[in-house]
Amino acid sequence: MDELGAPERRRWQEVLLLVAVLAETVISALLAGSWVGLLQSAAIGVGGVALLWRHRHWRWLLPVLLVLNAFAWSVVLLVVVPYCYATRSPRRLPTFLVAVLAALSGLAPLSWTELGDDQLVGATGAALTVLIVAASAATGMYTATRRMLLAQLRQRAEQAESGQAVAQDQARRAERTRIAREMHDIVAHKISLVALQAGALEVNPSLDREQVQQSAALIRETATTALSELREVLGVLRGDGEEAPLAPQPTWEDVRRLVVTSQEAGISVDLFDFIDDPVPDALARTVYRVVQEGLTNIHKHALHTRARVALIGEPGTDMVVEISNVLPKGFTTDLPGARMGLSGIETRVTHAGGTITSGPTDDGRFEVKAVIPWPTAP
Repeated sequence: MDELGAPERRRWQEVLLLVAVLAETVISALLAGSWVGLLQSAAIGVGGVALLWRHRHWRWLLPVLLVLNAFAWSVVLLVVVPYCYATRSPRRLPTFLVAVLAALSGLAPLSWTELGDDQLVGATGAALTVLIVAASAATGMYTATRRMLLAQLRQRAEQAESGQAVAQDQARRAERTRIAREMHDIVAHKISLVALQAGALEVNPSLDREQVQQSAALIRETATTALSELREVLGVLRGDGEEAPLAPQPTWEDVRRLVVTSQEAGISVDLFDFIDDPVPDALARTVYRVVQEGLTNIHKHALHTRARVALIGEPGTDMVVEISNVLPKGFTTDLPGARMGLSGIETRVTHAGGTITSGPTDDGRFEVKAVIPWPTAP
């Protein structure tokens, strides 16, 4: 297999090689003074044509051509054969042996022609022959090394490109998961409140006009807030700029407000807040999502039971978040649930270095408990 490049480049190389062989053959024939010289010219032509098969049969053909060159004494063979063998052989020892064979084939004619009678001319011819062979072999080894390095660089570039594509795909998947989690956090909690408030109107037809207006206003406000927050998330997806506007992130006061909103919606939930120190924003956001998901599940699955939210901790220890409710008996809901919220807050808490558990307790309650490290202020 030719490693030099495109087929067009190979054709030009073959043409130039044939032109060089033809020129050397003609010159040798014109300078031939006997039938031995004509045989040498014929051997040069045969060896030059045989070089056309050097790509496929280089392992045995090139050494055979060097043996032939001991009689032909072709400069073209002396230059091309060591170079071609050096560019193809993966090992240095065979390349060195072929170079030695090339030098011997070039020196052999000096021992039986008239050039051997003149020691100065013979020494000059021998030195020139060795120099030509060494330069040809060295150039071939340099070319082989360069090709190998280029192949390695090409492979690394392909691997880097492939790795970049994988990283981009992973980043897209992570971003989709994050957006889906944000949409779930926004929509599930607010819509569950809307369903809860609408259900209260449905099961209490005897409410007076003022209570109905208050409940309808609360439904409208909750739905409007949900749509506004959802529009902000979708706006990030539609934005053409590199920087999309970010919605205000929850703070520690928003955690308390979650409980108040649930109480206003008719949930019997008590807040036990034992936090006296300022809570870092990152920790507050994580706690907010945990409490939000816990209350959302209570809205969906434990509407008529008593619930409580407990917040305990101080800087340098752990923030303990407990959302629990009495296990309902026979209560069902038509609100969908895919446990995506629990999976989402588990990812958040784990990313923050904490742990989270959920499930029934021995005292007949269902509890979601998160323990999150609370770093001290720098």
